[in-house]
Amino acid sequence: MTCLTLRPVDASSSRSRRLGVLAIGAFLAGILVAAAPPAQAERFRVLPAAPAPLSPAGTAFVDAVRGKKIVEIDRNGNVVWQCSLSGSQFGSEELQRGADLDWIAADDSFLVTVPFSGIFRIDRQCSVIWQHRTPRVSHDADLLPSGNVLYTFAWDSESDLQAVEIDPNGRTVWSWQARNHIDPAWRNSAGDGGGRSGERGAGGRGGGRGEGFTHANAVVRLADGDTLVSLRNFGRVVRVGRDGAVKWASGNINRVHDPSLLPDGRLVAAEHSPMRVVVLGNGRRTTLFDNAIGIKPIRTVEQLGNGNFLLTGGEDIVEIDGSGTVLWHVQPFSGLGARIRDGIYKAVRVGP
Repeated sequence: MTCLTLRPVDASSSRSRRLGVLAIGAFLAGILVAAAPPAQAERFRVLPAAPAPLSPAGTAFVDAVRGKKIVEIDRNGNVVWQCSLSGSQFGSEELQRGADLDWIAADDSFLVTVPFSGIFRIDRQCSVIWQHRTPRVSHDADLLPSGNVLYTFAWDSESDLQAVEIDPNGRTVWSWQARNHIDPAWRNSAGDGGGRSGERGAGGRGGGRGEGFTHANAVVRLADGDTLVSLRNFGRVVRVGRDGAVKWASGNINRVHDPSLLPDGRLVAAEHSPMRVVVLGNGRRTTLFDNAIGIKPIRTVEQLGNGNFLLTGGEDIVEIDGSGTVLWHVQPFSGLGARIRDGIYKAVRVGP
């Protein structure tokens, strides 16, 4: 693990001691300032929604519009905590290119994925308590029960790994490469021109709609050890075993984002064009959320402990119930004129 440390000052010089005291004081003051709530009350716009009892849990997201930082808000849109990601150690100039965030309940820390830079675990004092530096990461990283971290890379080429699992020391213990296991026919059936290794951005930082080879934007480790991988450019979700073989692939889900399995085994995911949340299983496809409020785009769908879902995309963070009714809706960047692609990629619920 990589932690921030203070180095002792040479005791042979009184001047050095004085400078050391001042340096340590400034360092600690900097930590306190970084971790403290904003000096001026900030509040984001909360829109009307269906009346419903809601938990007091907070919601956190990566803000790449009003500053490079993690922001936590309460149910009324008030900023209750924030942490700067502008330090040089983060390399956060491209946070808008698929920055992922997860809250770790065990120690109230955050796992943040900085595209093209690495994965960082940050405590409430804004100290980096663990990090894994790699340019081949974006969109999703999960802390597994084993202590390992599973992550993906969306701005990929055919030669890249789309899913990687590392141990706490950063050693790769498992990986998956799509080109060795996908059906060749998917290349011809992919919507939106995806899946072509010659696309703008293959292996790097493209800007076109079909960036990269698969644009793998989510990875989920299942209880039995299998792994779900979201292949946006192929419009499919694959379930792969530890040997890398594809056990099954979902039906076509246009520009699929953030799939996961419901407790009953069905698959829930965001689908683009039309922009909505769909559920697939038992030979059926149903619409969980028809997006009448116009979220552009729906990038992540997180099932909460109470059975509701947290949706994120661009300017919107929305909580819906199991019937698709909007219970809570906040627009952090409303009226700022921010480009949708520079908005929120993922929000996460903080607390019960």
